[in-house]
Amino acid sequence: MAGRILKYEMDEKLRTLVVGFALAIPILYLYIYALLAQTNKSIFLIGTVLAILVFFIGALSLDLEVGSVGLPNFGKVAFFALGAYISTLLYSVYRWPFYHIYGIGPIAQFLFSSLVAIIICALVGFLVAIPTVKLRADYFAIMTIAGGEVIRLILQYEKRWFWAPAPVGPPQQVISNRAIVEFTTGLYPFNKTLAYFGFTFFEDSNLGSVFLWQIVVIVIFILIAITTYWFVQQIRKSPYGRTLRAIREDDITVTSVGKDVSRFRWQVTTLAACIAGLAGIMYAMTFKAFEAGDFRPFLTFDLYIFIIIGGLGNSRGAFAGTALVQMFLRAAQVQEVKENISLYLGSESPVIGPLFEFLQLDVFINPDNMRLVILGVILILFLLFMPAGLIPEPKTNNEKYLKQLTPEERMRSDEAVSARQSLTERERIGNEDTTEPSSKF
Repeated sequence: MAGRILKYEMDEKLRTLVVGFALAIPILYLYIYALLAQTNKSIFLIGTVLAILVFFIGALSLDLEVGSVGLPNFGKVAFFALGAYISTLLYSVYRWPFYHIYGIGPIAQFLFSSLVAIIICALVGFLVAIPTVKLRADYFAIMTIAGGEVIRLILQYEKRWFWAPAPVGPPQQVISNRAIVEFTTGLYPFNKTLAYFGFTFFEDSNLGSVFLWQIVVIVIFILIAITTYWFVQQIRKSPYGRTLRAIREDDITVTSVGKDVSRFRWQVTTLAACIAGLAGIMYAMTFKAFEAGDFRPFLTFDLYIFIIIGGLGNSRGAFAGTALVQMFLRAAQVQEVKENISLYLGSESPVIGPLFEFLQLDVFINPDNMRLVILGVILILFLLFMPAGLIPEPKTNNEKYLKQLTPEERMRSDEAVSARQSLTERERIGNEDTTEPSSKF
């Protein structure tokens, strides 16, 4: 029996490895092709790295809810928007209360704005959780996507507080992050390129033209990603994390042993809102300008693609899925890729030309206009054949923890499991008894 289990685990690892290479190699080839076609390769690389780090934090936030406790939050983009809007408006528009302090004013103001944004995201996450955490998973998903859209519409149409003053004319919806300008163009030595400091290597890649502030931002984002990853991993490995997984698998059993399931869900939703708000602040620092239209539900669905392909309940899987999908999306938008990696279907096609001539259709297929179709097909294949993702969630050795229980605690655990099994059996029998026999004619 043990030999068969070991063989199954080895086969599963081999299948995961084969599928991972089959997915990663074409994406890496496409990305390298797009990179070599760039005039300024350094900007392309830096943009990719920043996008991966930003959305990795967002994917961790979503995976903490979906992968750890089983809450399908479809309104995650709302906390992206709150983090970006509040931090940017407090710094770029309202500038209260630290901005005018000589020397450290801008830095203190930026830290204060970011802290306020994270606190407000946590508060909103807690308030949203109050009427939703007791709902069934599908109703929870509906409520969160509705709440996310409500927040986006408030940000889009509330002109007094969430619109930025324009140099000329009425306030505008587009929010520009003044911190990017002030920290990068006027602050020595961050406004100097690497070539200024003698770094002239890789001239073909234009790495010498990279500004010091870009390197600093990448380093800070990497430190934030590593810290967030470590924090989430500590939660997953702790008894608290094991309780969350137990709630995900069977919340009734967890309730039967005296745990307050709603309280755990409130806590996780609040914590995930903080992490998503942090990702929103990073989003604003990366993309410099944004508007409410950037925070539609599609952004949440992108995060779901990342964690499903990478593997639910696994932080490493969240990073793998984010990196692969972001590299594909960035490469697909390059003009050379659109022109050179494409397929034309029309009247001149050798086999189906007459059909397209009759239908009067001309179709140009390239990675950019087919990106949603490609990602959709990959997502369906993973859900059908590899639901655990590229890096499956590590299995918990329950027997290891059961041995640490006292006889009384072990007896309570066994009684809870037996009660849950009995309840499930009674429900099954009750459903069979209430099912009407089919009519015979």
